[in-house]
Amino acid sequence: MNEQEPTTDATQIAGPDSDFPIRIPLPTAPVAFDAIAMQRLVGAFLGSAVGDALGAPFEFGPAGAYSARFPEPVIGGTGELIGGGPFIWAPGEFTDDTQMAIALGESIIACNGFDADDVWTRFQAWRRGAQDCGSLTNRALSNSSWLGAAEDAHHALRRRSAANGSLMRVTGLACAYAAGDEATLIEAARAQSALTHFDPAAGWGAAIGAALIRRSILGEDALAAIPGLLELIDEPIRGRFAEMLDPSWSPNDPNDVSNGSVWGCLAQAVWAVRTNDTFANAVIAAIDLGGDTDTVAAVAGAIAGARSSVQGIPSRWLTYLNGVVGTGDGTARYDNAALQDLARRLAGLTGNSIATQSEEELT
Repeated sequence: MNEQEPTTDATQIAGPDSDFPIRIPLPTAPVAFDAIAMQRLVGAFLGSAVGDALGAPFEFGPAGAYSARFPEPVIGGTGELIGGGPFIWAPGEFTDDTQMAIALGESIIACNGFDADDVWTRFQAWRRGAQDCGSLTNRALSNSSWLGAAEDAHHALRRRSAANGSLMRVTGLACAYAAGDEATLIEAARAQSALTHFDPAAGWGAAIGAALIRRSILGEDALAAIPGLLELIDEPIRGRFAEMLDPSWSPNDPNDVSNGSVWGCLAQAVWAVRTNDTFANAVIAAIDLGGDTDTVAAVAGAIAGARSSVQGIPSRWLTYLNGVVGTGDGTARYDNAALQDLARRLAGLTGNSIATQSEEELT
């Protein structure tokens, strides 16, 4: 798709506080990923998909629904990957969160970096057959060009565009830019957000999420980097992020914004990772908060998956991952092996899937 004619002659993506390049090439990686870093990178991408698929049946539901349904782990068959939910997903099927992450990731590979025209074309192809598409993203993508689309959606939805839809799709982008500098990743995360989300808070939430994934892939304590990342954001946007990403925050205040917002989604995902040592416990805690369960678990799953590596994700969840992404040529199907292959291609590698440990070895 990278050989298409540009959808506009514009050279910048205009936002309310910044303009972004329409093309951001991948930086030259200073060093290749070693085997351990590669397992963390694959863990990020598949961890997000697992969280998405586990959370999908409980989307828009009450708090505690997952643990009420599954008080103990389910070993055998598709386990807790039951499917269903408001959009009647198949068992193990990932949702729009992972579908858009795949579309963005495949674009980055095809174009050797972020290319607004190519991303827009792929997003629109995906939307035409999407089972679920958030109202803000749907309105933006209904425009023929990305030029002015985010602002149109912003005003159509009563100036409420600080939603979580551009945060949920950044995992592949974080994987692709992980070996480069953080500043380029942040710029790319904000640029892809600006295609559909006009409010700069949405872009900054996507950037923080992407940076946390990158730092986890590199083996760092990602959550310890949050204060430094917040220093990059000007007031008044910084204030709410600083309050809700603080270690003292917990998701128990009924006056907080919902997890459909970028602040609520990112804060709940960070809280779930911060308060749980294992991948499984982190994504379950995220889902048990209720509301936009698939998206919060997808964001938490990316950070926790990178922290634990793909070896820390229970194999019963990886085995049954599946989903379909609309393309300009029809549809593309992704299972566990295809998702692992995409993650490796995002890192500039090809090869066989990384073998995962058996359920018994992980307990």
